[in-house]
Amino acid sequence: MPKHKIDDLNRIYSDGEQCDQDVYAEMRSNVLLAAGEHYNRKRSGWWDRIRESRDISNEQKLRLTKNHIHKISKTYINNIVSQSPGVIPTPNNPKELQDQKAAELNRSVWEFAKVQHQLKIKTQSEAKDYIEIGEVACKIFWDPNAGRFLGYEQELDEEGSPLVDENGEPLQSDRAVFTGDLVFERIYGFNLIRAAEAKTMSESPWLCNRKMIHLDDLKKIVGDDPEKQKHIVSSRDETYFVFDSSRNSYNKADNQALWREFFFRPCLLYPNGYFYIALKDAILFEGELPFGVFPIVYEGFDEIATTPRHRSIIKQLRPYQVEINRSSSKIAEHQVTLGDDKIILQNGSKMTSGPHAPGIRTLMVTGQQPTVLEGRTGSQYLDYVNSQIAEMYQVANVAEDSQEKEGGDPFVNLYKAVKDKKKFSIYAEKFENYQINKCKTYLELAKNYFDANMLIPAIGRSEYINIEEFKRAEPLSYQIKIEPNSDDTTSLMGRHLSLNWILQYVGQNLQRDDIGKLIRQMPFANHEESFSDLTIDYDMATNIILALDRGDVPTPSKQDNDQYILKRLSSRQKQTDYALLNPQIRANYDQMIEYYEQISADKAAQIKAAQSDFIPSSGAMIKVDYYIPDPNNKTRSIRATLPAESIDWLIKRLEEQGSAQQQLAGQTTSVQADIARLLMNGQQMMPSGLPQGGLQ
Repeated sequence: MPKHKIDDLNRIYSDGEQCDQDVYAEMRSNVLLAAGEHYNRKRSGWWDRIRESRDISNEQKLRLTKNHIHKISKTYINNIVSQSPGVIPTPNNPKELQDQKAAELNRSVWEFAKVQHQLKIKTQSEAKDYIEIGEVACKIFWDPNAGRFLGYEQELDEEGSPLVDENGEPLQSDRAVFTGDLVFERIYGFNLIRAAEAKTMSESPWLCNRKMIHLDDLKKIVGDDPEKQKHIVSSRDETYFVFDSSRNSYNKADNQALWREFFFRPCLLYPNGYFYIALKDAILFEGELPFGVFPIVYEGFDEIATTPRHRSIIKQLRPYQVEINRSSSKIAEHQVTLGDDKIILQNGSKMTSGPHAPGIRTLMVTGQQPTVLEGRTGSQYLDYVNSQIAEMYQVANVAEDSQEKEGGDPFVNLYKAVKDKKKFSIYAEKFENYQINKCKTYLELAKNYFDANMLIPAIGRSEYINIEEFKRAEPLSYQIKIEPNSDDTTSLMGRHLSLNWILQYVGQNLQRDDIGKLIRQMPFANHEESFSDLTIDYDMATNIILALDRGDVPTPSKQDNDQYILKRLSSRQKQTDYALLNPQIRANYDQMIEYYEQISADKAAQIKAAQSDFIPSSGAMIKVDYYIPDPNNKTRSIRATLPAESIDWLIKRLEEQGSAQQQLAGQTTSVQADIARLLMNGQQMMPSGLPQGGLQ
């Protein structure tokens, strides 16, 4: 496989940086505009006296900032986050049980990651980059130094043998060991370099993430390699100019190096993708992308023709903000220079203070009456400023955002919320696409990196047997799909009301397992521990089917709900893909069905045997509405008197017999015939191929 040399990397890096220089400058200035830094900041106190001066020269300007860009950008961020807060893995084919379980396991892993990595907070920061900078990107990678702290490595000698102290205890080094974890690294748009020939960012054959790293940290990363250490020493004499948004300038960065990460997408040259981590004059690390997964996720705000880069909404707001600031500054300038009232006296006239009384001040004038010239407030600019502000919000399409919502019936409010959806769907859908790609990349890497100890906290111990189902899942694009999921209050209330309506009107016609599955989907009633008994049979039957499809033979138990499991197994055999399974897997299904048929036949035989048991005759004597001949007078009838325990025994046996018959009637014809045959023959044998040694 041909590889790039350091000269090749420097060349493509320089070409990609040069073609987007103007875009990077605009992105950096967007950060300052959103933060309110609209002018070059002056550190001298001499400029502070401008506000107190009554005579301002042309070289001295009073500059005010009316930062409406900040409010508009925050409005966009709030609307984007409220419409696209997250995504959820769903089965690619809802009818396939494997797809359902794969989506369920991936959903658990993703929900756990949202809590562990505080992805809700990260989503807000990403939405801020998406709106203000115009591009949002992140890198997802495995960091062996992240996760939970495990301890310290054991000290080794020069030959690699472990060292011990005088008591025979192993010596610990100062190298800490962690479990490792997947990490989300934020990438600013002005630090992301693309190929100069790329038409779109998704078609760029490579992307480069650049950042500054301190030389001391770099030494720890490269270790004791003398060749790499030499290049680090040579980087010490280099000086970089780094953008500092707090000072609106480029500052010198000493003892730092420019760290460049090149990621090549899978292609003919690199079938599994490739990465280079390099300084200016050397490649430090290189290799294929782990598991062929491209680690950078990217999306842009406003697409501009003829360029793969994107622009922020601030680009359209710049001219309005400039005019608002200029006009507002002019108003303030007039108030400073012409704001106070002025008194004009004729030559020879004099003005002196007169007598004072409480709350009264008098002036005495000698000569012609003075003329009072009122001060200027700059109101001549006010209409123009207001028109620019109104036009700015109209261009940004946020004028109607502050409308109040009315209370009332929850269903009415729900329909209003859907009808009054904010007009940001174009940008919200693109941000949703970014969230989808981020979730997909994370799950692909988690499937390969996470072990059982890392998955159990996410999926739960009850799903331990399905860890292999998660690890062996097909590529996510084939088995599950990631869909945008709005978990705001409006969406959750709508789902809750819909499911509550279903339970209210048809709940009496549903089985316990169906009711339990519906409750699982209710966002405000899904307390798993409270309703776990309603779904325990469903979960058990699902795990049995998944194990059989994998080629495993689960260990059955006589405590299982044989009737429900028989129904699920028979239903699985009717699915179209069942005929495509391995013959041995289909044989395992037949053996498992035979076993549960035997269980059902045993229970029916026990009920039948119980009918000939000794009938209890103790308890109070109770008259029943059944008439028998009077033993003392054969010509008349009397009500029968029976012991209470005899009546209870009869009622229980009738209930068991009726329940068994109803359950048998609910099975398929073939299952009924098999159970009847076992009852007739009195078979008590275990089906071949299943675990022997009795029931568990």
